[in-house]
Amino acid sequence: MIPNAPEKVVWLDIPGDCRIRGEFTGDYDIHIAFGDPKDGVDVLFERPALERFTQLAGELLPLPIPDDPKADMPKLDAPTV
Repeated sequence: MIPNAPEKVVWLDIPGDCRIRGEFTGDYDIHIAFGDPKDGVDVLFERPALERFTQLAGELLPLPIPDDPKADMPKLDAPTV
């Protein structure tokens, strides 16, 4: 069981030119919106979760990607709190 699992599990494909907007909420969480406001997708992060997410992305992006799409791809876990 995952501690403090998210409320929803989604698979979201975000193209490179997708509109992305972020703002703080009144609770100091961070609201990220993808796509057009009327039919897009919203994600709400507590600040520590977004910090872990961005750290993970920063560690994944420089990793070499195999030329063969059937090869094992890099996988990392975000640090736990």
